[in-house]
Amino acid sequence: MRLDEAIGTLRSMRRLKPDAVAEADLRAIVEAATRAPSGGNIQNWAFIVITDAKQRRKMGEIYREVGTDYLAQFFGGAPDPISMEPQTHRLYESSRHLVEHFGEAPALIAACMRGKFPSKPESAAAFYGSIYPAVQNMLLAARTRGLGTTLTTLHAHRQEAVQAILGLPESVHVICVIPIGYPEGKWGAPRRRPAADVTHWDRWGTRRTES
Repeated sequence: MRLDEAIGTLRSMRRLKPDAVAEADLRAIVEAATRAPSGGNIQNWAFIVITDAKQRRKMGEIYREVGTDYLAQFFGGAPDPISMEPQTHRLYESSRHLVEHFGEAPALIAACMRGKFPSKPESAAAFYGSIYPAVQNMLLAARTRGLGTTLTTLHAHRQEAVQAILGLPESVHVICVIPIGYPEGKWGAPRRRPAADVTHWDRWGTRRTES
């Protein structure tokens, strides 16, 4: 698969089949993560591949607890589908499905960072800037293998509980968790604003039309 095709069809897949994911594919996905840029080449990342059913169920319980609260806040309780925009309703339904079935994904990968959470903005930029390129590599590597993914961060609200489940030392923190599996949905271009609408040239507000 061409890189531009993988990028152009990398949708969030929240509905996953229960079919097992080959260990070789999971290893290749993590390998792709380790090829990403790392600030100062420190490589203070770590990846927990979770395939054990009990471990996945425990992670799913946490996601359900936090996700239920998040959906209530973001969508205002149990929304009326009739009053919602079709796109918003689709997002709600897919998000609700993930909240209810997170632990049923055949594989989860927790992307972690070693060290203290940064307190200064400039430190935070380098800290998170050293893990999210690795995460994007994983998403693309999964896409090229026909595997669906979505980036989730709600487990961060239960950091201590997650650390206990995964046996992490205090110095290692989960930044995000990626469910991985064969998608039930179809691949396709995600809905995004045109690049021209968010592109400024040399300074804010200066636009260029395509020639």
